[in-house]
Amino acid sequence: MKTSARFAFAAAAFVCSVTIPGAHAAGNFWDLGYGITVSGSSADGSVIGAYVANDSYYMWTAATGVTAIGGAWQGGVASVSADGSRISGSAFGSDGLNYAGYYSVGTGQWTTLGGVGGTLDTSASSGWNISGDGKTVVGLGWVGGATAHAIASTPAGVMTDLGSIGGSSRANGVSYNGSIIAGWVEQPEGQWTGAYWKNGTLHNMVDDQGNALQEAEAVSADGNWIVGNGYYGQTWRYNTVTQQTEWLGDLDVTADLQGATGISADGQIIVGYDRGFGPAGFGQGTIWIEGQGMLNLTDYITSQGVDLEGRTLALPLGVSADGRTFYGIDNTGSGFVVTLSPVPEPATYAMMALGLAGMAARRRMGRGKK
Repeated sequence: MKTSARFAFAAAAFVCSVTIPGAHAAGNFWDLGYGITVSGSSADGSVIGAYVANDSYYMWTAATGVTAIGGAWQGGVASVSADGSRISGSAFGSDGLNYAGYYSVGTGQWTTLGGVGGTLDTSASSGWNISGDGKTVVGLGWVGGATAHAIASTPAGVMTDLGSIGGSSRANGVSYNGSIIAGWVEQPEGQWTGAYWKNGTLHNMVDDQGNALQEAEAVSADGNWIVGNGYYGQTWRYNTVTQQTEWLGDLDVTADLQGATGISADGQIIVGYDRGFGPAGFGQGTIWIEGQGMLNLTDYITSQGVDLEGRTLALPLGVSADGRTFYGIDNTGSGFVVTLSPVPEPATYAMMALGLAGMAARRRMGRGKK
C-alpha cells in the first residue's frame, strides 16, 4: 500500500519537472460568407471587422455572427481597436462626401473624421487602420487631382496630413498609441516604397544594404516592428529602434509575390502570403513564428487540431494582438476567422497530473484497508 502511494507521488513529481509534448490546442474555423473581406480584429479576437467592396461594413462575434454596421466602403479596410469598441472604415458625411471614420459598437453610430482638402469623385478620405487605443485612425486623404497623402486623426478628432516626398502616400498600419504609423510613399520614378512616420516625422525604409523596402503593411502594438511586402524576395521584419531588417524566409521560392499582412503585439507571430501572379485565392497563406521560422498557415492550423473543411487559408489579412486569431480570405473567396484555444501552461498539466496521481494513491490506500 505504502509503496503504491510513494510511486504515484514520485510520478507526479517527475511530471512537474517536464513539459508534456504533443499538447496542442484545438480551436474553431468560421466561414463568414462569400465576398466578405475579413480585415480586422480586437486584441483577443472576440470582435472582428469586415467589409464588402463597394458596399458597407460588418462586425462579427462568435455569439452574434455577421452583423451589418453600415458605413460606406470607398477604399480602405475595416480595422478594430484593441478592446473591440471601435471599428474603423469610412462613411458619408452630411455634405455627401465619404470620409474616414469609425463605428462605435456601444452607440451603433458612425463618426466621420474629415479630409485634408481634396476629393476624388465623392471620396475625401478613407480609413485603413485604427490604433489599439482607438484614438487614431490612419489611411489616405485626397489632396488634389489624383494625388493622395497619408493621414492620421488626432485624439480630438482632427484629421492631419502626414505628407509625402512629392507624390502620393498612404498609411496602412499604426501602433497601439498611434506614435508609429507605417505605409508607403511614392518615389519620383513612381515606385511605392516602405515608409513610416514616428511622431509625425517621415522615414524612408531601407534594408541593411540601403535598398528600398516595399510597402509596409502592419505595425506591432509597441511600434518596434513593421512588416510588409516582399515582392520577388523574402518577407521581412523591420526594427524601428535599430533600423535593421530581418529577413524571414520564402515559403515558395518559385512564387513571385510574397508579403506580410499582420503581426502580433509582441512581434513574434507574423502572417502573410506567398503566390504567383493571379487571384489571391490561388496562393498560400504563411505564418512566421519566432524560433520556428516560415510555415504554411493552412498546415499549421490543421496541425493544431482545427478542421478547415478542406479550405486553404490563401490570404490571411491579419492576426490578433494575442496571436490566437487569424482572419482573411480563403481559396473559395469566403471570409474566414480561425481561433486557437489557449494551451495550458506546463504547470497546469503538472497540477492535473498531481491531482490524478493523488487520487490513484488514495484509491490504492482505500483498497488496502478493505
